[in-house]
Amino acid sequence: MTKHFMRDLGALAEQLVHISNRCEDAFGRAIDSILSRDAEGALEVVQGDASIDELEVKLEEAALKILALHAPVAGDLRFLIAAIKINNDLERIADIASNIAKRTIDLKGLAPISPPAEFELMAQQTRVMVRETIQALVRRDEDRARKVLKMDDIVDGFNRNLLKRIEAQMGQEPESVPALMRWANVVRLVERIADYATNIAEDIIYMEQGDIVRHGESGKEL
Repeated sequence: MTKHFMRDLGALAEQLVHISNRCEDAFGRAIDSILSRDAEGALEVVQGDASIDELEVKLEEAALKILALHAPVAGDLRFLIAAIKINNDLERIADIASNIAKRTIDLKGLAPISPPAEFELMAQQTRVMVRETIQALVRRDEDRARKVLKMDDIVDGFNRNLLKRIEAQMGQEPESVPALMRWANVVRLVERIADYATNIAEDIIYMEQGDIVRHGESGKEL
């Protein structure tokens, strides 16, 4: 392994950690803004999404350059493949955080309505998933990544229960339907973030062990 290759891999890993932290922060601030009806804070999340998009493009370009220049194999090749996939999923998390922030701005213009019961618990669980996924990535901790996979069922349960409650509330409070529709959208968006955190955890496992664990299946490295 050449010094240039080691340097490029190290720089790519640092980029991946940086974008991970940015995306985790964007999601956290989006949730904080919708719970507090902070439209200004939400707008900052929306405006910050463009810089995360730029980071995603730069990381992908750097990874492709390493593939072209160094032709890595085995564990290094798995790392690069996983980095490209994780990078893409992180950018999607940031996009969804921006969409949640936009719903905050929409809700600000409607009659005040309390967040659905247990939404905050769902958001907290999803934030834990994202945070644990980032820590698993930073530490290259396969066991931690596997624990994230198990957390997704909890978020899925919250998603089903919350959507049922919102639907029932719509029937009881027709005047609140516009706001409730936006809350239903937010609940679905949070569930999608949990799905992307799960995808990243799966890619960490692949990166470290060569195991493909999507859909509950397991394969071995190329």
